[in-house]
Amino acid sequence: MIDQVPDPTRSRAVLIGVGDYKSLPPMPTATATLGSLHSVLTSPDGLALSHCVVLADPTSAAEIVRVLDQAAAEAEDLLLVHCAGRVLTEEGGAPHLATVGTDGRYLATTALPLAEIRRIVRRSQASRRVLLLDCVPGHVVGDSLDENGVFVLSAPEHTQDLLAALRDGIAGEGPLLTLAALAAAVSSGRVHDGGLGAVVIAANPVDRVRVLRDRIAETGQLLAMLATEYADTADVVADARRKIVSADRLVVADVVGESAGAVGDLEAAAAAGHWSRVAEEIDLVEARIHTGSKVLSVVHAQAKGLVARRDELRGRLAVYLAMAVRLGLAEGAELAAAHRAAHRLLWTAPCDLEEATVAVTTYQNAVIRRRG
Repeated sequence: MIDQVPDPTRSRAVLIGVGDYKSLPPMPTATATLGSLHSVLTSPDGLALSHCVVLADPTSAAEIVRVLDQAAAEAEDLLLVHCAGRVLTEEGGAPHLATVGTDGRYLATTALPLAEIRRIVRRSQASRRVLLLDCVPGHVVGDSLDENGVFVLSAPEHTQDLLAALRDGIAGEGPLLTLAALAAAVSSGRVHDGGLGAVVIAANPVDRVRVLRDRIAETGQLLAMLATEYADTADVVADARRKIVSADRLVVADVVGESAGAVGDLEAAAAAGHWSRVAEEIDLVEARIHTGSKVLSVVHAQAKGLVARRDELRGRLAVYLAMAVRLGLAEGAELAAAHRAAHRLLWTAPCDLEEATVAVTTYQNAVIRRRG
């Protein structure tokens, strides 16, 4: 039993997906997950493979054979082959993997016999030989690829389940994932153990991933709160600009857009299984959100402060008007004119606070002088 993760430098992977056919119905799902699977297999937090070739929509069987042959010859530890696409059968019943140029009438010359894939994999000296199949119809594949010493998992339309298991780990398993555990994570499929079920395929990051996913969710909540703060601050500033001339100098920075981009980068890293990157960057992202919140708080307070200053001037003008009335001074020509000037400035939108402050102070001082 091999109880250690594969050696990245002595392992090879080939990811084959065919979905854009010239004479067959398209199958876009066959190539949709190739990029994600490549990211997980090459991620430092995944299998960290340094040699992983993606064949998206190969045009011929020869193209596939050439790449498979090289990978099989070079692999010493793990040889992993993923195939997704359509499987067709000729009259004799032999299944073939269709390529972009496959013509259903001439499978022998335009498609790749699964027997050829089996031959290439069987010939490899790799310690762990693994075939992951997402081919339709699945029953046509049958046991055509079964070989002693080769683990075969045929799980049509379940590549996402395999991807999630390799990227996020499997709850209830130990620190290492075996091929049998990987197969069990798929809700349905056909397994040929090949005597390799207990062999380790990858580390199991489930506990670490759970913590980081929770933190990503919390970061998303912080971002939502920041967006609410931004909207509230923008409304307060807009109100202040309608009321106060100097409020035009207030700037509501787009802290949400910057933070949203950072959160999006975290989510992309998580989708690719780059958990170390997530762990390294999530504190910085949260700090950016908190900094953005503080920036908004300052602008929010400044906008509120400008309107409050106007209201304070209105209150002070009312106080000294009441004093002037009580002293019988309010109707004097000079005081009345000073009051009208201050009142006009304070009740004209937007209000010029500097001029209004001077006008209110002038009226206040005039009342005090006449009070004696």
